[in-house]
Amino acid sequence: MAGVTLEIRPIRADDDHAAAGAVVQQAYAQLQQVRPDDEYHRMLGEVGDRILDSTVVVALDDDRVVGCLTFVAGSDNPHFEFDDDEAASFRYFGVDPSVQGRGVGEAMVQWCLDTARADGKQRIRIHTLESMPAAQRLYLRMGFVRDETNDEDWDGIIGLAFVHHLCDQPAC
Repeated sequence: MAGVTLEIRPIRADDDHAAAGAVVQQAYAQLQQVRPDDEYHRMLGEVGDRILDSTVVVALDDDRVVGCLTFVAGSDNPHFEFDDDEAASFRYFGVDPSVQGRGVGEAMVQWCLDTARADGKQRIRIHTLESMPAAQRLYLRMGFVRDETNDEDWDGIIGLAFVHHLCDQPAC
């Protein structure tokens, strides 16, 4: 991001957890094709709860939270959605609308790729919503491929599955 000091890192105890959750809530609230769901909206903002079992990652622009996601390190995590012991994932991903399109999301996804690779994972598996074309373009540009066999239908909300292979062998 031109002229911006962007820091990507796990959230800390003294960071503004409510602001991080609000970023995710705002990003999802912008979606035209997703019907409002108060319970899910509340859960998106519960960063303080997710740090108990996952790594919540924030993007900071001069100490202001402009991005937030939950990195899910493996299949033993309650937030993991796939049957794949060699994969990591990320969920609950949002970027502040005022900085969307300026590289924040890409930097956060790269953090996840680097961390999963360092952890020895073979893949990252994710779902994105049908109503998130910008996210889909980002994932494809960063080397993810569609994985239709793992698509989901959550009461009419379609989750499109993507996978990024982190190693060069075909078995990955």
